[in-house]
Amino acid sequence: MWTVADEYDVELIVREARPVEGLTRLERVMVARGLTERAVPAEEIARIVGVTPRSVYRWRSEGFRQAA
Repeated sequence: MWTVADEYDVELIVREARPVEGLTRLERVMVARGLTERAVPAEEIARIVGVTPRSVYRWRSEGFRQAA
């Protein structure tokens, strides 16, 4: 679901850079965006949000438009 995101949870995950389960797709993109801003490597972001590094690279190439 794209329309639901808990911004507090997203910020907590970005701040602690720890893996989690059960994120919505929007939350995954938001976490990836936040970690990208902190210069976290794509492979680490993928591990944290539970996607492949390819997904992270694709989100970056799309400029994270989906979550905007």
